[in-house]
Amino acid sequence: MHKMGEWMVSYRYMSMEMEGLLAGSKNISANDANSTFGFPLGMLPKDMKMDMHMFGTMYAISNKWTLMAMVNYLDNEMSMQSAMMGKMESKGISDIKLAGLYDLAQWDDGRRVHLKLGLNLPTGSIDEKHNGNILGYGMQLGSGTYDFEPAITYLGQTENYSYGAQLGGILRIGENDQDYTLGNKFEAALWGARKITDSLSASAKFDYSSQSEIEGSDARLKMRREMMGGTMDSPTFDPNSQGRDITTFGLGLNYYFQNGGLSGHRLAAEWETPIDQKVNGVQLELDSVWTLGWQYAW
Repeated sequence: MHKMGEWMVSYRYMSMEMEGLLAGSKNISANDANSTFGFPLGMLPKDMKMDMHMFGTMYAISNKWTLMAMVNYLDNEMSMQSAMMGKMESKGISDIKLAGLYDLAQWDDGRRVHLKLGLNLPTGSIDEKHNGNILGYGMQLGSGTYDFEPAITYLGQTENYSYGAQLGGILRIGENDQDYTLGNKFEAALWGARKITDSLSASAKFDYSSQSEIEGSDARLKMRREMMGGTMDSPTFDPNSQGRDITTFGLGLNYYFQNGGLSGHRLAAEWETPIDQKVNGVQLELDSVWTLGWQYAW
């Protein structure tokens, strides 16, 4: 939240890495996925890296309402178990996010609660291809649907500590033009931070999210799955092998410039790793997430 008339601009770079296969919460080999689930060895993913560049802006139209917008640029790269398949890549603008934050309550002891009402616009492509063939669901750049993104956030701050919790989610509205809908998502977060100096703080957090399978299917991927008696099948084409339940733990550092020419600028870094994850169907296992961020408010 910001005071009336305040602006903030931000940039964040996030890098996520995935490697190895999971069936539910169990690590499996490519041979296991082939023999147990019937996915051909050559069509199984080996690893994936996603880099995201997030550009955001916020403006407070009153002391009660802060408006925000975010544009994301994605760069996805996936390697398959078969070297013959090579690396697959997709890159471009993802879905644009618009939201309003409404101040629900404030208390004199530094606690507050605010509501977020967000709408994601389907600006990200769902038609990304490799060598002329449509890529799997996880390599597409957007959802193809308008998505409602509500959340409620509780914040507290003392002289040396800050803490908070958030509940939210993503609710998909209708089907996209390829007749499928990404799974709805529930998200929860709990975090705390400790001031080290007047400018530097350290933080820790726990995140939980649960996303269901895809409803419907992309006819282009369904056709690829049925080609050549199933020899072109892949979990990346399977609507039932999308979405997961995951709990992560993260550590961060935050530096706020209070004086000089950089006054009002903030730099932050965070590392995140899963402590529990269970996937739908067969999917790559999340390894780690790094985020670097910059913000400036005036």
